[in-house]
Amino acid sequence: TAGVFRPATKTTHPSFIYLGRIRPQKNIDIAIKAFARVLKNHPRATLSVAGWGESLPVLKSLAKNLGVSGSVEFLDRVTDAEKVRLLARSWVSLQPSSFEGWGITVIEANASGTPVIASDVPGLKDSIQDGRTGLLVPALNVTALSEAMSKTITDSHLRDRLSRASLIWAAGFNWDTSSDQFIGSIRHHLAAAGHPVISVRPALAASKS
Repeated sequence: TAGVFRPATKTTHPSFIYLGRIRPQKNIDIAIKAFARVLKNHPRATLSVAGWGESLPVLKSLAKNLGVSGSVEFLDRVTDAEKVRLLARSWVSLQPSSFEGWGITVIEANASGTPVIASDVPGLKDSIQDGRTGLLVPALNVTALSEAMSKTITDSHLRDRLSRASLIWAAGFNWDTSSDQFIGSIRHHLAAAGHPVISVRPALAASKS
């Protein structure tokens, strides 16, 4: 992860990004509503929504109705290069989903030196160290999300600390580390079941090439 995503110069204004699928369960509407509150005290702030999905028309209408269309940018699908650039330049990444698997986009943001504010739900709370690499807030809570977003704007020391810790956290995730942990788990379960331990490293290595 850290080999592709890397830090870059941040925007001169407060900038937030959501990057992922645009579906109802992702709760991007919560992020837009929270951002509308943030914008009242921080009028130069921006929110980028990158991705595609069936909720896009509804979210565009929501931004218009809230009067924040001028500060919310809908980017639709983006290339891998654009994804790297967007994550690196943003101050904070948002993941307001109420259900996630392992948050790979969280680690990608962290590898870019970008902390993440996310819902305190399984998957996201496993990939985010609350108060260290990002901030966790109750799912579907507009007030809590807007307060966390505002805090990262007003507290530059917090933002810098989260950014530095994010880079360290993300550096620990790579194919070799993950495969070693996976192999160790397989061997443990095979041994516990009384089965002979087989070598899976060549096959796993071949699958990565």
